[in-house]
This record gives sequence, structure tokens and C-alpha cells, in this order.
Amino acid sequence: MRTVQQLRSDFALYLEEIDRCLGAKCYWALLHVLLALPDVCASLEADPASTSPKVGDRYVGWCDTYLPVGPAVSGADRYQMRNALLHSGSTTAQNLAKTHQTSYAHFSFVDPDTFDVAVHDTTNSNRTVLNVHVVKMATETKQALESWFNTLQGEPVKISRVEQNIGRLTRLQPKRILVTEPNGTQVERIGRTRSST
Repeated sequence: MRTVQQLRSDFALYLEEIDRCLGAKCYWALLHVLLALPDVCASLEADPASTSPKVGDRYVGWCDTYLPVGPAVSGADRYQMRNALLHSGSTTAQNLAKTHQTSYAHFSFVDPDTFDVAVHDTTNSNRTVLNVHVVKMATETKQALESWFNTLQGEPVKISRVEQNIGRLTRLQPKRILVTEPNGTQVERIGRTRSST
């Protein structure tokens, strides 16, 4: 069975990327990583032979289980954040599907250099805009991953699926590539790649 430490190692690329983005204040890129991670985790524990549950159900279920859910934000809200940002480059909720809708019209990803974390998961007075502090969201996501790693230790079916699927997870690894130069000469290049192979 895959240990918590092995799972941390499997996710090192993502955890290190979160820290790099925080250190460089690349908050917009960080937000993309944070919104994609529940998809990654939920897909790893999904039964590859089954067509259900659907992506939205898996995403919302993972968020509701491992991320803080409160009066201002739910797994469905996070799913709509993900859809708006990753699919449309937008902060406007679309609610295209009949399930997993949000009551918010917009998501406001506040600049952490100008707002403190107290604004995280707050709304405007008529509850149409959800304010999100990306640094707080990063902390929550890292805690959610740790909680997921620990929970998997007691869930043999899910950890078995994760172990089946973990090989396709992108990771940082050494790679040798044979390159044909414009003059026809073949040269071996050695470096690192972010790849599943």
C-alpha cells in the first residue's frame, strides 16, 4: 500500500509548484494549479472501468470531503470557479449544467499584496460575489491534500485505484532525448522533464 510519504513524493511537483508560485507572487498561475488539483486527486481515485461518477460529481465530492466547506463556499462553488477560470479564463460563473450550481455571479480573486487573509470566503452585501484570497486557498489546498493522503490509508479500494492510476501522474524526472539537429547530426540531450513517461 502506498504510504503518506510516497503520496507526498508523487505530488511533489504540485506541492513545489504551489510554493514556487507563492514565493514568486505568481498568484494567477497559482490559482490555476489550485483549481486543477481536486480534478487530479478525484480522477486518481476513480474506477477506470466506470463512466460514473461524472467529472463534476467527482470534483464536488472531493472538495466537499477534503476542503473547508462553510456558509460562504461549497464544493459546487469551487467547481464553478474551476469551470469559469480554467475553461473560459473568466471570473464569471456560468452554471451551464443543471447540477453543481453556485449562487454567485462572480468570483473575485483578491490581490494578496493588498488584502489580508480575513477577506477569504467573504461575499458582497447581496451575496453575488465570492471573494477568494489565493494564499489562504493555497494553505487550504495543501491541508486538503495531506488529509486525503491520510484518509487513503484507511480506504483500501480508493488507495488501490490511486496506485493503479498514479503512474499517469505528471512528475519531474530526468530524461535523455535524442535530437536530430538541422544538419542531420544526432545529439543526446540530458535534462529534466515534467512528464508521465
